[in-house]
Amino acid sequence: MRKIILPLSMALLCSGLALSKPQTRIKLLPDEERYFTVGLLGGICSLQDQVFQELYGKSAPFFGAEMTLRFPIREPHGMDIAAGGRTLTKKGLTSYTKEDLSLRLTDLSLSLRYSYDTGRFAIFLGPGIEYVTYKETYAETFPIDSTNGSHTGLHLTGGAYVHLTSGLSLKGYFKYYRVETDKVGFRINLGGTEWGVGILYRFYF
Repeated sequence: MRKIILPLSMALLCSGLALSKPQTRIKLLPDEERYFTVGLLGGICSLQDQVFQELYGKSAPFFGAEMTLRFPIREPHGMDIAAGGRTLTKKGLTSYTKEDLSLRLTDLSLSLRYSYDTGRFAIFLGPGIEYVTYKETYAETFPIDSTNGSHTGLHLTGGAYVHLTSGLSLKGYFKYYRVETDKVGFRINLGGTEWGVGILYRFYF
């Protein structure tokens, strides 16, 4: 009987010690590290202006790039400073004569975001400034060739990163921005909503 009890007691003791050890998270990113990311973005932009929707449709694909600088505050919390740019081009038709039109929107953005980074994935949310330029090109029968302008507005963005390696991440995000201008004599809403994905490379310093 003693021969059975002794091995059983040792087994229970070893299992108890194993369970009492603190569980460590699997992480790809080092703790308390500042890093700089650069990446490419793409997605769909939904236009808010009703006239633009009638002429060009409700949405258009875009391509862009982004740079982000992250400062850790206290793990896993941090603050991001992000700057990026995006451009889209969409062709359309006039309402009555069905003549060709072309719209080009280009924007630059700067945002300050709170981020929560576990080392495997991260989420972020924050406000920012949006600078949008536009150019609308008309058919040859129009009295003018094109109209262009620019204006500044605000945006709110949020999203998440999935870290594939210590230097490579995938990004998915949403952005709502509002920019209005009276450049051509009536109010134009250059804002909209943006859904995008991207791939980013990270540098530590």
